[in-house]
Amino acid sequence: MKKDSKTKHFPVNEEDFLSVVNEPAPDLQYTGPNLRIILGGNKAVNQPLSGDLDLIALTRTGIKKATLKSLAMYMGISMEQLSSLLHSSHRNIQRKQDNELLDTLKTEKVLELAAFVQRGIEVIGTAAYFAEWLQSPLPALDNKKPIDFLDTTFGIQILYKILGRLEYGVYS
Repeated sequence: MKKDSKTKHFPVNEEDFLSVVNEPAPDLQYTGPNLRIILGGNKAVNQPLSGDLDLIALTRTGIKKATLKSLAMYMGISMEQLSSLLHSSHRNIQRKQDNELLDTLKTEKVLELAAFVQRGIEVIGTAAYFAEWLQSPLPALDNKKPIDFLDTTFGIQILYKILGRLEYGVYS
């Protein structure tokens, strides 16, 4: 039987077989901050966040105002800027105690922003680089900054597309 030079053959001797089997698997686990960490950890969010249904339940319950500080830190923005993204006055946000719950609409927006931050850090590499990216004018946005698009769901969708292009090495 003639061997095809294009076909990859599995190692036949035991030594070659064991070297392939014992090779360490590549670490494909993402080790950046997860949604709970971005929102301030277990003290800020004490409900499970394992799927979409948990996020819906959390949206309906509301999240604590304390989560905003952590989110703003990961985004590299001030509380005033974050208040603007939530379509609320900074003073209105300041009036709330840290353990007070945000209303459904603000909670939903905070969770949407936190999920975007998580994805952004995953693609860009670090929270610091992601925060810098948010403040950098991009040709794909007519030289506007990504931070200027985070106040609407449609703007966030555009930014997700840009992150997808960056992930695959497409100039944006």
